[in-house]
Amino acid sequence: MSSNPPLAGLCFAFAMTAACLFALSAIVSSKPSLAQTGPDEGTRAITQGSEAAKALNAAEPRTGTRAERLNEKPLDWNSTIGKPNPRALAPSEEEAIRKAPAQKTEGGAPNPNAEAEARKLHPEDWK
Repeated sequence: MSSNPPLAGLCFAFAMTAACLFALSAIVSSKPSLAQTGPDEGTRAITQGSEAAKALNAAEPRTGTRAERLNEKPLDWNSTIGKPNPRALAPSEEEAIRKAPAQKTEGGAPNPNAEAEARKLHPEDWK
């Protein structure tokens, strides 16, 4: 007997790997792009040195050197977490909630294997 695996098994493994890679690439490539455009406008690029690029750079504070990064003050926790603004319900929504009937669901059927499972998991209790 030879110690080499059968050729059919290797071919099958290669074919399955190739099929999985092909399927994965088809799924990944079919995703829409992340660019969000309106229905009547196309994509637009921000070129370096344009007004849009300058405005974008000015909006983000940047620290270039290590010393500047070390001297930065930490963020104020209270100002960054914000305050929750609960939405007030409209009178029609409150009325609909008040008039909605109470609902409940029926219970499920008991597990037919419950006793066998309990005997297996807790044998000391079944002596």
